[in-house]
Amino acid sequence: MNPAQTIREEIPPQAVIIQMAFGYVLSQALSVAAKLRLADVVAGAPKTADEIASEVGAHGPSVFRLMRALAKAGVFARDEQGRFSNTVLSEYLRSDHPDSMRGMVHMICDTEHRMPQGNLEHSVRTGECGFPFTFGKPVFEYFAEHPESAAVFDEAMTSLSTTVGKAIAGTYDFSDAATIADIGGGHGILLSSVLKANPEANGILFDQPHVVAGASVLAREGVAARTRVVEGDFFTEVPVEADVYLLKHIVHDWNDEESVTILSNVAASAKPGAKLLLVESVVEDTDVPSLSGIMDLNMLAMTSGRERTAGEYADLLKRSGWEFRRVIPTPSPMQIVEAVRQ
Repeated sequence: MNPAQTIREEIPPQAVIIQMAFGYVLSQALSVAAKLRLADVVAGAPKTADEIASEVGAHGPSVFRLMRALAKAGVFARDEQGRFSNTVLSEYLRSDHPDSMRGMVHMICDTEHRMPQGNLEHSVRTGECGFPFTFGKPVFEYFAEHPESAAVFDEAMTSLSTTVGKAIAGTYDFSDAATIADIGGGHGILLSSVLKANPEANGILFDQPHVVAGASVLAREGVAARTRVVEGDFFTEVPVEADVYLLKHIVHDWNDEESVTILSNVAASAKPGAKLLLVESVVEDTDVPSLSGIMDLNMLAMTSGRERTAGEYADLLKRSGWEFRRVIPTPSPMQIVEAVRQ
């Protein structure tokens, strides 16, 4: 049975809709917990709210109210002595967890994400992206001028890539690929995961100079010797030849024409038969419970892009010199859109 249906049968409809409407409050609470690293504080042993507040430099009674609200949501647990500890959920808010989502949760309600979402009505009425309306310029131009905000974004992408990278590496068969290129690959988390699972392959990390400058993860993960770092702008050219091209959360940031430019530039360097893997949240054709619809609204607020259906990806790929093959599910919120160079 659909969990949403179960909820609606057991809880009055007006209670369900008000819980949904207040969802942003829970999001904000999670973000504050991530920023203050509360899961790290209680990792060693259960602590009272006052003890937690003392460690993070916060107001004890307010920390209690925050922790209690999150405990009611199952994020933390509270014992009979009023002490808080981690649950299966909050373990993933720990900064030292190998699959930590702390960076992503922090970013979702940070100022640069929260304020454009607050202007969602403007985007819905006009079709315009919310970020330039809010901050006066596109998101990536803004990040280039605000390094502290960019650092939050980069940490979030690294956080997401850690979990998604393992899912991609464990799902897709890269055994025939001698060279795997990660286009717009950030600090190299995804590429590192794939290369560790495929020790015979070499890698290429392609991104802007100020981004790949932070790619210390390649050495940390032991794949630097097998990886060539190439600096560039995928709107200009992608001078990289590989057997498999990875683009994670790239195409969804851009409108159709911008996406065609990126994909065409990759195709220009790809040999016939080379594979392209777009790692995205593919929108289902039916209205099943899914992250894709929420992600699409996030794109409306933040960028000129959007989440797309399989058919919409197939159309973009055809226009860009690629042949759509299939959508591959993964044990993560993302799917793989596979295409082949024509």
